[in-house]
Amino acid sequence: MVSPRLCLRLVAALALALVGAALAAPAATAAGWHYYDPECPVALGADKAMKFVAMQPKKNIDRVCDVLPDTGATVIALDAPDAELREMNWDIRVIRDAEAAGEPAEVDTIMRLPLQKFRNGMVNFDVNIPAPGKYALYARLASDDGAKELVGRHHFTVGLIDNTEFYAYVFFGLLVAGVGGRFGYAALKKRQAG
Repeated sequence: MVSPRLCLRLVAALALALVGAALAAPAATAAGWHYYDPECPVALGADKAMKFVAMQPKKNIDRVCDVLPDTGATVIALDAPDAELREMNWDIRVIRDAEAAGEPAEVDTIMRLPLQKFRNGMVNFDVNIPAPGKYALYARLASDDGAKELVGRHHFTVGLIDNTEFYAYVFFGLLVAGVGGRFGYAALKKRQAG
């Protein structure tokens, strides 16, 4: 039989380990931190890519690839380090995620940037995402003469619980129930003995 004191020590050790890991992560990455962390590539054709990152600065400072926790004001940043992409005209849209390939329907467009070149290879823009659901960034880059066109999509969700988060909640609930049940069982045994 495991004593309540041992259970308490194990829970305290687990809590300290989690706090230590949370505090060590920012310190470990501080020297190498950059704006596009995590790096989320958006494939453009077979051999080109740009980086995507989204954040909701009014709610938290997390930079994410594919799971935004809430609806509302969102900042999306794109970076194309390739010189050829910087000379192309960019058609950038945030759309409701439709499984259909090709040009997205105008009714699915949440936001669209004016067609233009971004010679520095970067663009940041604000978008208000009104409802939970599946969305995509649609990027179509074309040369001035239209001879070359690159298209890419980056899928992400907004305001939905993903499987990882769901299982974390289930695990935490089971952990609390197990520890609480163990202490309750020990207290019941102590009352029956005394």
